Amino acid sequence: VWQGFQVVPSVRERSGGCRVCCSCVRGAMLPALAGGVMGSAMVLSYAAQSAYYYRALPDYSHAGELAPQPKLRELDARRVPLGLSIARSIVVFLTTSLCKLLMNILNKVQWVDDECYRFLQSSIRHRPAGVPLLTVSNHQSSLDDPGLMSSLIPWDVIMTPSRVRWAIATQDIVFPKKPFVQSFMTCGQVLPVHRGGGIDHALLLDFARQMAAGRWVHVFPEARVVQSGRLATDVLTKRSREDLEEKGKLKWGTGKLIAHSKVPPLVIPFYHLGMVGVLPQHNVWRKRDNGESYFHNNVVSWNPTWGNKVKVWVGEPIETQDLLDAYEAEHGALWKVSPEGVASEEEFGRLVERWRSSDEEKELYSAITRRVEEALEGLQRRAKRDLEEEPDLGVKTSCARSVEALKASRGD
Repeated sequence: VWQGFQVVPSVRERSGGCRVCCSCVRGAMLPALAGGVMGSAMVLSYAAQSAYYYRALPDYSHAGELAPQPKLRELDARRVPLGLSIARSIVVFLTTSLCKLLMNILNKVQWVDDECYRFLQSSIRHRPAGVPLLTVSNHQSSLDDPGLMSSLIPWDVIMTPSRVRWAIATQDIVFPKKPFVQSFMTCGQVLPVHRGGGIDHALLLDFARQMAAGRWVHVFPEARVVQSGRLATDVLTKRSREDLEEKGKLKWGTGKLIAHSKVPPLVIPFYHLGMVGVLPQHNVWRKRDNGESYFHNNVVSWNPTWGNKVKVWVGEPIETQDLLDAYEAEHGALWKVSPEGVASEEEFGRLVERWRSSDEEKELYSAITRRVEEALEGLQRRAKRDLEEEPDLGVKTSCARSVEALKASRGD
Protein backbone atom coordinates (compact mmCIF):
# COMPACT_ATOMS: atom_id res chain seq x y z
CA VAL A 1 0.00 0.00 0.00
CA TRP A 2 2.84 2.41 0.84
CA GLN A 3 4.42 1.68 -2.52
CA GLY A 4 1.11 2.56 -4.14
CA PHE A 5 1.13 5.99 -2.49
CA GLN A 6 4.67 6.56 -3.69
CA VAL A 7 3.61 5.84 -7.27
CA VAL A 8 1.03 8.65 -7.24
CA PRO A 9 3.50 11.61 -7.63
CA SER A 10 5.19 9.95 -10.61
CA VAL A 11 1.79 9.44 -12.24
CA ARG A 12 1.02 13.13 -11.75
CA GLU A 13 4.33 14.13 -13.35
CA ARG A 14 3.77 11.95 -16.39
CA SER A 15 0.29 13.38 -16.85
CA GLY A 16 1.60 16.94 -17.03
CA GLY A 17 0.65 17.92 -13.49
CA CYS A 18 -3.01 16.98 -13.85
CA ARG A 19 -5.03 15.83 -10.88
CA VAL A 20 -4.74 12.10 -10.39
CA CYS A 21 -8.00 10.39 -11.23
CA CYS A 22 -9.46 7.45 -9.36
CA SER A 23 -8.42 5.00 -12.07
CA CYS A 24 -4.77 6.06 -11.67
CA VAL A 25 -4.91 5.54 -7.93
CA ARG A 26 -6.62 2.18 -8.33
CA GLY A 27 -4.03 1.15 -10.85
CA ALA A 28 -1.27 1.95 -8.39
CA MET A 29 -2.94 0.62 -5.23
CA LEU A 30 -4.55 -2.63 -6.34
CA PRO A 31 -1.29 -4.49 -7.11
CA ALA A 32 0.08 -3.46 -3.72
CA LEU A 33 -3.11 -4.58 -1.95
CA ALA A 34 -3.08 -7.87 -3.83
CA GLY A 35 0.53 -8.41 -2.80
CA GLY A 36 -0.37 -7.70 0.82
CA VAL A 37 -3.24 -10.19 0.74
CA MET A 38 -1.06 -12.86 -0.86
CA GLY A 39 1.71 -12.23 1.65
CA SER A 40 -0.71 -12.52 4.57
CA ALA A 41 -2.14 -15.74 3.14
CA MET A 42 1.35 -17.19 2.83
CA VAL A 43 2.18 -16.28 6.44
CA LEU A 44 -1.07 -17.84 7.71
CA SER A 45 -0.46 -20.95 5.64
CA TYR A 46 3.05 -21.24 7.06
CA ALA A 47 1.72 -20.81 10.60
CA ALA A 48 -1.01 -23.43 10.04
CA GLN A 49 1.50 -25.96 8.68
CA SER A 50 3.78 -25.35 11.66
CA ALA A 51 0.88 -25.77 14.09
CA TYR A 52 -0.03 -29.10 12.49
CA TYR A 53 3.57 -30.33 12.36
CA TYR A 54 4.35 -29.47 15.99
CA ARG A 55 1.01 -30.47 17.54
CA ALA A 56 1.00 -32.46 20.78
CA LEU A 57 -0.33 -36.01 20.51
CA PRO A 58 -2.33 -38.09 23.01
CA ASP A 59 -0.84 -41.30 24.35
CA TYR A 60 -3.05 -44.39 24.33
CA SER A 61 -0.25 -46.90 24.80
CA HIS A 62 -2.03 -48.09 27.96
CA ALA A 63 -4.85 -49.25 25.65
CA GLY A 64 -2.47 -51.11 23.34
CA GLU A 65 -2.16 -48.36 20.72
CA LEU A 66 1.14 -47.08 19.39
CA ALA A 67 2.28 -43.76 20.84
CA PRO A 68 4.12 -41.87 18.06
CA GLN A 69 6.83 -39.37 18.92
CA PRO A 70 5.33 -35.83 18.56
CA LYS A 71 7.57 -33.34 16.78
CA LEU A 72 6.94 -30.86 19.62
CA ARG A 73 8.93 -33.16 21.88
CA GLU A 74 11.97 -32.81 19.61
CA LEU A 75 12.07 -29.04 20.12
CA ASP A 76 14.04 -27.36 22.87
CA ALA A 77 11.24 -25.96 25.05
CA ARG A 78 13.13 -22.64 25.31
CA ARG A 79 13.07 -22.04 21.55
CA VAL A 80 10.02 -21.75 19.30
CA PRO A 81 10.16 -21.83 15.46
CA LEU A 82 8.82 -18.72 13.74
CA GLY A 83 5.80 -20.42 12.18
CA LEU A 84 4.75 -21.99 15.48
CA SER A 85 5.27 -18.68 17.28
CA ILE A 86 2.92 -16.95 14.80
CA ALA A 87 0.30 -19.69 15.22
CA ARG A 88 0.49 -19.46 19.01
CA SER A 89 0.17 -15.68 18.90
CA ILE A 90 -3.01 -15.91 16.82
CA VAL A 91 -4.68 -18.64 18.87
CA VAL A 92 -3.72 -17.19 22.27
CA PHE A 93 -4.87 -13.69 21.32
CA LEU A 94 -8.22 -14.80 19.85
CA THR A 95 -9.02 -17.30 22.60
CA THR A 96 -8.03 -15.04 25.48
CA SER A 97 -9.83 -12.03 24.01
CA LEU A 98 -13.08 -13.98 23.62
CA CYS A 99 -12.80 -15.35 27.15
CA LYS A 100 -12.11 -11.87 28.52
CA LEU A 101 -15.33 -10.75 26.82
CA LEU A 102 -17.22 -13.63 28.43
CA MET A 103 -15.75 -13.20 31.92
CA ASN A 104 -15.24 -9.43 32.22
CA ILE A 105 -18.23 -8.09 30.28
CA LEU A 106 -20.94 -10.77 30.20
CA ASN A 107 -19.88 -11.80 33.71
CA LYS A 108 -17.81 -10.08 36.38
CA VAL A 109 -14.56 -11.29 37.91
CA GLN A 110 -13.13 -9.64 41.01
CA TRP A 111 -9.56 -10.47 41.93
CA VAL A 112 -9.03 -9.29 45.52
CA ASP A 113 -6.50 -6.51 44.97
CA ASP A 114 -3.97 -7.00 47.73
CA GLU A 115 -0.21 -7.49 47.99
CA CYS A 116 -0.44 -11.16 46.99
CA TYR A 117 -2.39 -10.38 43.83
CA ARG A 118 0.03 -7.64 42.85
CA PHE A 119 2.96 -10.00 43.43
CA LEU A 120 1.32 -12.57 41.15
CA GLN A 121 0.86 -9.98 38.41
CA SER A 122 4.47 -8.89 38.81
CA SER A 123 5.63 -12.52 38.63
CA ILE A 124 3.73 -13.06 35.40
CA ARG A 125 5.35 -10.01 33.82
CA HIS A 126 8.81 -9.62 35.34
CA ARG A 127 10.30 -12.63 37.10
CA PRO A 128 14.00 -13.55 36.69
CA ALA A 129 14.90 -15.28 33.44
CA GLY A 130 14.67 -19.06 33.67
CA VAL A 131 12.56 -19.08 36.86
CA PRO A 132 9.28 -20.97 36.30
CA LEU A 133 5.97 -19.82 37.76
CA LEU A 134 3.58 -22.51 38.98
CA THR A 135 0.07 -21.39 39.88
CA VAL A 136 -2.33 -23.79 41.60
CA SER A 137 -6.05 -23.39 42.30
CA ASN A 138 -9.28 -25.19 43.03
CA HIS A 139 -11.27 -26.46 40.04
CA GLN A 140 -14.92 -25.38 40.07
CA SER A 141 -15.90 -25.69 36.42
CA SER A 142 -14.74 -26.91 33.03
CA LEU A 143 -14.37 -23.25 32.05
CA ASP A 144 -11.88 -22.32 34.77
CA ASP A 145 -9.25 -22.49 32.06
CA PRO A 146 -9.33 -20.63 29.71
CA GLY A 147 -12.28 -18.66 31.12
CA LEU A 148 -11.11 -17.60 34.56
CA MET A 149 -7.42 -17.68 33.62
CA SER A 150 -8.02 -15.17 30.80
CA SER A 151 -9.19 -12.60 33.34
CA LEU A 152 -5.84 -12.95 35.12
CA ILE A 153 -3.63 -12.54 32.03
CA PRO A 154 -2.81 -8.85 31.30
CA TRP A 155 -3.23 -7.56 27.75
CA ASP A 156 0.48 -6.94 27.30
CA VAL A 157 1.20 -10.56 28.23
CA ILE A 158 -1.35 -11.85 25.73
CA MET A 159 0.74 -10.35 22.96
CA THR A 160 3.75 -12.43 24.09
CA PRO A 161 2.78 -16.13 24.13
CA SER A 162 6.08 -17.09 25.78
CA ARG A 163 4.74 -15.42 28.95
CA VAL A 164 1.24 -16.95 28.76
CA ARG A 165 0.44 -19.95 30.96
CA TRP A 166 0.80 -23.59 29.94
CA ALA A 167 -1.86 -26.03 31.10
CA ILE A 168 -2.70 -29.73 30.96
CA ALA A 169 -6.06 -31.28 30.13
CA THR A 170 -7.38 -34.81 29.95
CA GLN A 171 -6.69 -36.24 26.50
CA ASP A 172 -10.00 -38.10 26.28
CA ILE A 173 -11.96 -34.83 26.14
CA VAL A 174 -9.62 -32.08 24.97
CA PHE A 175 -7.33 -34.02 22.61
CA PRO A 176 -9.57 -36.20 20.41
CA LYS A 177 -8.04 -37.92 17.39
CA LYS A 178 -8.63 -34.89 15.19
CA PRO A 179 -5.51 -33.07 13.95
CA PHE A 180 -7.22 -29.66 13.79
CA VAL A 181 -8.31 -29.83 17.44
CA GLN A 182 -4.90 -31.12 18.53
CA SER A 183 -3.16 -28.31 16.64
CA PHE A 184 -5.48 -25.64 18.06
CA MET A 185 -5.14 -26.83 21.65
CA THR A 186 -1.35 -27.06 21.40
CA CYS A 187 -1.16 -23.52 20.00
CA GLY A 188 -3.29 -22.45 22.97
CA GLN A 189 -0.44 -23.87 25.10
CA VAL A 190 -2.37 -26.84 26.45
CA LEU A 191 -0.84 -30.32 26.60
CA PRO A 192 -2.66 -33.66 26.95
CA VAL A 193 -2.49 -35.77 30.08
CA HIS A 194 -3.76 -39.28 30.75
CA ARG A 195 -6.28 -39.09 33.57
CA GLY A 196 -5.67 -42.01 35.87
CA GLY A 197 -2.22 -42.60 34.40
CA GLY A 198 -0.42 -41.95 37.67
CA ILE A 199 2.44 -39.59 38.42
CA ASP A 200 4.94 -41.49 36.27
CA HIS A 201 3.18 -41.40 32.92
CA ALA A 202 5.09 -39.92 30.00
CA LEU A 203 2.78 -37.03 29.11
CA LEU A 204 3.42 -35.36 32.47
CA LEU A 205 7.11 -35.31 31.56
CA ASP A 206 6.32 -33.21 28.48
CA PHE A 207 4.62 -30.69 30.77
CA ALA A 208 7.60 -30.69 33.14
CA ARG A 209 9.84 -29.68 30.22
CA GLN A 210 7.90 -26.41 29.93
CA MET A 211 8.61 -25.73 33.60
CA ALA A 212 12.27 -26.49 32.98
CA ALA A 213 12.23 -23.80 30.29
CA GLY A 214 11.13 -21.21 32.88
CA ARG A 215 7.54 -20.94 31.65
CA TRP A 216 4.40 -20.16 33.58
CA VAL A 217 2.39 -23.36 34.13
CA HIS A 218 -0.95 -23.83 35.87
CA VAL A 219 -2.35 -26.99 37.43
CA PHE A 220 -5.53 -27.99 39.22
CA PRO A 221 -4.27 -30.35 41.96
CA GLU A 222 -7.79 -31.72 42.48
CA ALA A 223 -7.40 -33.20 38.96
CA ARG A 224 -11.14 -32.90 38.28
CA VAL A 225 -14.04 -30.47 38.65
CA VAL A 226 -15.43 -30.32 42.20
CA GLN A 227 -18.54 -28.16 42.71
CA SER A 228 -19.27 -29.06 46.32
CA GLY A 229 -17.59 -25.93 47.69
CA ARG A 230 -15.09 -28.09 49.59
CA LEU A 231 -11.59 -28.64 48.28
CA ALA A 232 -11.31 -32.02 46.48
CA THR A 233 -14.21 -33.43 48.48
CA ASP A 234 -17.55 -34.64 47.12
CA VAL A 235 -19.43 -37.89 46.60
CA LEU A 236 -16.91 -38.96 43.92
CA THR A 237 -13.94 -38.78 46.27
CA LYS A 238 -12.40 -42.25 46.10
CA ARG A 239 -10.00 -41.96 49.02
CA SER A 240 -11.25 -43.16 52.37
CA ARG A 241 -10.98 -41.03 55.47
CA GLU A 242 -7.84 -42.93 56.43
CA ASP A 243 -6.32 -42.39 52.97
CA LEU A 244 -7.18 -38.69 53.10
CA GLU A 245 -5.32 -38.39 56.39
CA GLU A 246 -2.35 -40.37 55.09
CA LYS A 247 -2.11 -39.21 51.45
CA GLY A 248 -3.99 -35.90 51.51
CA LYS A 249 -6.76 -34.63 49.25
CA LEU A 250 -4.71 -33.51 46.25
CA LYS A 251 -2.82 -35.41 43.57
CA TRP A 252 0.92 -35.78 43.99
CA GLY A 253 1.75 -34.77 40.42
CA THR A 254 2.01 -31.18 41.61
CA GLY A 255 4.66 -32.16 44.13
CA LYS A 256 6.55 -34.13 41.50
CA LEU A 257 6.65 -31.15 39.11
CA ILE A 258 8.11 -28.98 41.88
CA ALA A 259 10.62 -31.60 43.03
CA HIS A 260 12.13 -32.20 39.58
CA SER A 261 12.10 -28.61 38.35
CA LYS A 262 15.51 -27.53 37.08
CA VAL A 263 15.13 -24.17 38.86
CA PRO A 264 12.94 -23.93 42.00
CA PRO A 265 9.63 -22.47 40.82
CA LEU A 266 7.57 -19.67 42.29
CA VAL A 267 4.48 -21.50 43.57
CA ILE A 268 1.47 -19.21 44.01
CA PRO A 269 -2.02 -20.46 45.00
CA PHE A 270 -5.40 -18.85 44.41
CA TYR A 271 -8.95 -19.84 45.33
CA HIS A 272 -12.15 -18.79 43.56
CA LEU A 273 -15.92 -18.94 44.04
CA GLY A 274 -18.68 -18.37 41.48
CA MET A 275 -17.48 -20.31 38.42
CA VAL A 276 -19.90 -23.06 39.38
CA GLY A 277 -22.67 -20.69 38.20
CA VAL A 278 -20.98 -19.92 34.87
CA LEU A 279 -20.85 -23.58 33.81
CA PRO A 280 -22.81 -25.76 36.25
CA GLN A 281 -22.88 -29.55 36.24
CA HIS A 282 -25.82 -31.84 37.00
CA ASN A 283 -24.44 -33.25 40.28
CA VAL A 284 -27.43 -35.53 40.91
CA TRP A 285 -27.96 -39.20 41.66
CA ARG A 286 -29.69 -41.15 38.91
CA LYS A 287 -30.52 -44.77 38.19
CA ARG A 288 -29.54 -46.90 35.24
CA ASP A 289 -31.99 -49.21 33.48
CA ASN A 290 -30.82 -52.06 35.68
CA GLY A 291 -31.67 -50.07 38.81
CA GLU A 292 -28.06 -49.29 39.71
CA SER A 293 -27.52 -45.77 41.12
CA TYR A 294 -24.80 -43.49 39.77
CA PHE A 295 -23.77 -39.88 40.30
CA HIS A 296 -24.43 -37.83 37.17
CA ASN A 297 -22.06 -34.85 37.08
CA ASN A 298 -21.86 -33.96 33.38
CA VAL A 299 -22.08 -30.31 32.36
CA VAL A 300 -25.70 -29.09 32.20
CA SER A 301 -25.05 -27.07 29.03
CA TRP A 302 -21.85 -26.08 27.23
CA ASN A 303 -23.36 -22.64 26.64
CA PRO A 304 -21.92 -20.51 29.50
CA THR A 305 -24.35 -18.36 31.44
CA TRP A 306 -23.85 -14.63 32.02
CA GLY A 307 -24.58 -12.11 34.75
CA ASN A 308 -22.51 -14.09 37.27
CA LYS A 309 -20.03 -12.78 39.81
CA VAL A 310 -16.74 -14.61 40.43
CA LYS A 311 -14.40 -13.66 43.24
CA VAL A 312 -10.76 -14.77 43.54
CA TRP A 313 -8.35 -14.72 46.47
CA VAL A 314 -4.58 -15.03 45.89
CA GLY A 315 -2.29 -16.47 48.55
CA GLU A 316 1.34 -16.02 49.51
CA PRO A 317 4.04 -18.01 47.68
CA ILE A 318 4.37 -21.57 48.96
CA GLU A 319 7.80 -22.43 50.35
CA THR A 320 9.10 -25.93 49.54
CA GLN A 321 12.88 -25.48 49.43
CA ASP A 322 13.33 -26.79 52.98
CA LEU A 323 11.65 -30.06 51.98
CA LEU A 324 13.88 -30.40 48.92
CA ASP A 325 17.03 -29.64 50.92
CA ALA A 326 16.10 -32.18 53.61
CA TYR A 327 15.45 -34.89 51.00
CA GLU A 328 18.70 -34.29 49.14
CA ALA A 329 20.69 -34.24 52.37
CA GLU A 330 19.40 -37.73 53.19
CA HIS A 331 18.97 -39.37 49.76
CA GLY A 332 21.21 -37.43 47.38
CA ALA A 333 20.47 -35.02 44.55
CA LEU A 334 17.14 -35.24 42.75
CA TRP A 335 17.09 -35.79 39.01
CA LYS A 336 16.09 -32.56 37.25
CA VAL A 337 14.09 -32.35 34.02
CA SER A 338 15.85 -30.67 31.10
CA PRO A 339 14.11 -28.41 28.56
CA GLU A 340 16.25 -29.76 25.73
CA GLY A 341 14.61 -31.54 22.82
CA VAL A 342 14.38 -35.33 22.66
CA ALA A 343 15.71 -36.62 19.35
CA SER A 344 14.19 -40.12 19.27
CA GLU A 345 11.67 -42.43 20.88
CA GLU A 346 14.53 -44.48 22.33
CA GLU A 347 15.98 -41.43 24.07
CA PHE A 348 12.57 -40.45 25.39
CA GLY A 349 12.07 -43.99 26.66
CA ARG A 350 15.26 -43.66 28.71
CA LEU A 351 13.99 -40.35 30.12
CA VAL A 352 10.68 -41.96 31.06
CA GLU A 353 12.59 -44.62 33.00
CA ARG A 354 14.38 -41.88 34.95
CA TRP A 355 11.00 -40.18 35.44
CA ARG A 356 9.74 -43.17 37.44
CA SER A 357 9.45 -42.38 41.13
CA SER A 358 10.99 -44.24 44.04
CA ASP A 359 9.13 -44.73 47.33
CA GLU A 360 11.31 -42.08 48.95
CA GLU A 361 10.51 -39.60 46.18
CA LYS A 362 6.78 -40.28 46.58
CA GLU A 363 7.06 -39.35 50.24
CA LEU A 364 8.65 -36.07 49.16
CA TYR A 365 5.88 -35.42 46.61
CA SER A 366 3.31 -36.07 49.33
CA ALA A 367 4.97 -33.59 51.69
CA ILE A 368 5.17 -30.89 48.99
CA THR A 369 1.57 -31.46 47.94
CA ARG A 370 0.51 -31.18 51.59
CA ARG A 371 1.95 -27.66 51.61
CA VAL A 372 -0.15 -26.83 48.53
CA GLU A 373 -3.24 -28.35 50.16
CA GLU A 374 -2.73 -26.33 53.34
CA ALA A 375 -2.36 -23.13 51.32
CA LEU A 376 -5.55 -23.76 49.31
CA GLU A 377 -7.53 -24.74 52.38
CA GLY A 378 -6.32 -21.58 54.10
CA LEU A 379 -7.59 -19.53 51.16
CA GLN A 380 -10.88 -21.45 51.27
CA ARG A 381 -11.35 -20.53 54.92
CA ARG A 382 -10.43 -16.92 54.17
CA ALA A 383 -12.91 -16.74 51.29
CA LYS A 384 -15.79 -18.05 53.39
CA ARG A 385 -14.83 -15.78 56.29
CA ASP A 386 -14.73 -12.73 54.01
CA LEU A 387 -18.15 -13.56 52.55
CA GLU A 388 -19.60 -14.01 56.02
CA GLU A 389 -18.23 -10.68 57.21
CA GLU A 390 -19.08 -8.82 54.00
CA PRO A 391 -21.76 -10.76 52.08
CA ASP A 392 -21.36 -10.48 48.31
CA LEU A 393 -24.76 -10.75 46.63
CA GLY A 394 -23.18 -11.31 43.23
CA VAL A 395 -21.23 -14.40 44.31
CA LYS A 396 -24.22 -15.70 46.24
CA THR A 397 -26.45 -15.24 43.18
CA SER A 398 -23.96 -17.08 40.96
CA CYS A 399 -24.01 -20.09 43.27
CA ALA A 400 -27.81 -19.91 43.45
CA ARG A 401 -28.00 -19.93 39.64
CA SER A 402 -26.13 -23.19 39.69
CA VAL A 403 -28.86 -24.68 41.89
CA GLU A 404 -31.53 -23.30 39.55
CA ALA A 405 -29.79 -24.84 36.55
CA LEU A 406 -29.69 -28.19 38.31
CA LYS A 407 -33.41 -28.04 39.07
CA ALA A 408 -34.21 -27.08 35.49
CA SER A 409 -32.14 -29.98 34.18
CA ARG A 410 -34.19 -32.41 36.33
CA GLY A 411 -37.49 -30.78 35.42
CA ASP A 412 -38.38 -29.84 39.02
